[in-house]
Amino acid sequence: MFNKEFLQTLTVLYVEDDESIRTSLSNILKKVFAEVIICDDGDNGIEQFKHYTQEKKSKIDLVISDINMPNKNGIEMVKEIRELDKDIPIIFTTAHGESDYLMESIKLKIAHYALKPINTSNLLDNISNFCMIEKNKTLLEEKSKQITQYMDIINGITAIFKVDLQGNIIEVNDLLCELSQYTHDELIGMHIDNILHKDTILKTFNDTLALIDSNDSFNGKLKFSSKLGNTFYMNSTIITLKNEYSSNIEGYIYICLDQTDDEIEKQQTMQRVRKNMIQQRTKESVLLKNAKELEEEIEKIKASSISSKDTKVILSSLAKEKQKVITLNTQITHYEEQIVKLTQQKQKIDTEEKIKKLETMKKAQDYINEKEKFQSKIIDLQALVSKQEAKLKEKSVH
Repeated sequence: MFNKEFLQTLTVLYVEDDESIRTSLSNILKKVFAEVIICDDGDNGIEQFKHYTQEKKSKIDLVISDINMPNKNGIEMVKEIRELDKDIPIIFTTAHGESDYLMESIKLKIAHYALKPINTSNLLDNISNFCMIEKNKTLLEEKSKQITQYMDIINGITAIFKVDLQGNIIEVNDLLCELSQYTHDELIGMHIDNILHKDTILKTFNDTLALIDSNDSFNGKLKFSSKLGNTFYMNSTIITLKNEYSSNIEGYIYICLDQTDDEIEKQQTMQRVRKNMIQQRTKESVLLKNAKELEEEIEKIKASSISSKDTKVILSSLAKEKQKVITLNTQITHYEEQIVKLTQQKQKIDTEEKIKKLETMKKAQDYINEKEKFQSKIIDLQALVSKQEAKLKEKSVH
């Protein structure tokens, strides 16, 4: 059964020299298609095709044409159309087999022969099938372009590399070369363990395999070492690389976002806070010691005959020192609160980065899945077309 909604989006060029047949079929076609361009011979047909596609910059989705016509027959017209559009589906209508034109039609990639009187339902079924194939091809090309553009963007902001089942690097992009300070040729064939930092979460490729076998993927921050011994950090997603036909695992792909600057800044901030805390603790210890000494002096004063005036001065000094201790304790508490806030901010940033990265990966995977669906559908439709062509050949032989 033909797809009526789909056919209503198509523009058809219909060429027929017999007025009664042309009027009858064109009335039906007008009810089904978005637009029907009607011509009475091959000259008029090629003229209208050029007018719509070149001058009006419009798209014609299908050509339906008689073969035997005055001025220019269907074969001659289609040869000119094929010079302009190699893929547009073309259907010939004919009153008999006209085997003389069969080989020529095959060379011109004629999609279908419709014998007169035309079975309209069968004609529309074939049109729907052939045009859907071309539509899917166009969609696939558009999606492929989108995927290519998307992957170009991802390649520009992420370090992407693939390893085989043994952990040997088999493919890298430019960003990984830049971060690792190795050339492309140096990285290809290198074992992944050679660039993993000894202090990272997954210290060896075997650690990665053990984790992925249980979780099917890994998401987290990894630490790497460059050729010159520099350390760099990357938020990394590791997923399995499967054969598109057998689904067997052929290796693993690493998709990594550089976090080196952020990580270094966080570490420096934490170091400054810790340093300030140590300094404040030292000052607190000194002041406590001074306060203790003053308290001892007070006890001595109480036991001696020093005047009450001197006692007041000493007590006042002691109170000031105690206030300094209280102030320092407040500052230390403030620094401790800063550490908690920085830790929370770090966790929030890591979480947001992970969410963004997962969304990026999901979009890429969705594009890849959609591409595979389109390819599968095209293969199915091409198989259908092959069967129909085989039937046509069989009919023409009989």
